[in-house]
Amino acid sequence: MTNRNDVHAIVDAVATALGAPAVLDRVLPGGTHATTVVVTCRGRSLVARRFPLGDDAARRECAAHPTLARLGTLVPRLVAIGGTQARPVIITTVVPGTPPSPDLPVAAIAAGMARTLARIHGLSGAGLRLQPVGPGMGDGPLARRARAEFEDLNTSHRVLTHLDFWCGNVLWDSSDVAGVVDWSGACSAPRGVDLAWCRQDLVLLGDPDAAELFLREYQRLSGVTVTDIGAWDVQAAARAEDRVETWAPNYLGIGRSDGTAETLRARLDAWNATL
Repeated sequence: MTNRNDVHAIVDAVATALGAPAVLDRVLPGGTHATTVVVTCRGRSLVARRFPLGDDAARRECAAHPTLARLGTLVPRLVAIGGTQARPVIITTVVPGTPPSPDLPVAAIAAGMARTLARIHGLSGAGLRLQPVGPGMGDGPLARRARAEFEDLNTSHRVLTHLDFWCGNVLWDSSDVAGVVDWSGACSAPRGVDLAWCRQDLVLLGDPDAAELFLREYQRLSGVTVTDIGAWDVQAAARAEDRVETWAPNYLGIGRSDGTAETLRARLDAWNATL
């Protein structure tokens, strides 16, 4: 549940940063990493996000905005940074759109996300932090496998990477992608990082076939054949296997009524058994 004091602090931070009164419009659901609100200030709507104490996500996202600007209206524009050094508030323009409708077929989501990711990966991530620097440290069987196989991954060709490219961070206008938000993880990484993460998301939406469609469409549009996608799927699974239940508020928050902890666990386990 969103903390009211946190919301008030964000609105106050926007007013101070922009030197004008700010009014809360609404709190945006669907995420647990940051508290995100839409405010009105100086006659325009803005998105403001506040991260947990000590989290440097706002700083990372600000560093990425010069690169992101090349994506035009697909991404929000940085307006200002407010708050305090310990609890910064990042203020950006609003990207029109909503999370994909629950009525939109998962295959259509897959196709739209493939088109969008091919465009994002057309940019270099030069100058951004490098990811991944190593495998995860979980205790599950896939985490152990990911550590054992990490050195075999091809990490030489890096692109602009979102790092959390799932349907909740992709906004839609009806059946077309309108934008991509939450760039706090932006980095330079092999394309397999985003690809595998999105494939896993499509599985969690209930359609493993859509994960294959997504990969085919991405390869067609990008002109790049990803030969080690299976290995990247293992890396993605290692990040999810011990925490997928905690993502239920994210899926439920964007209207996915079947995105319960139990359903997410069952879908992930079934997918992982094929890796």
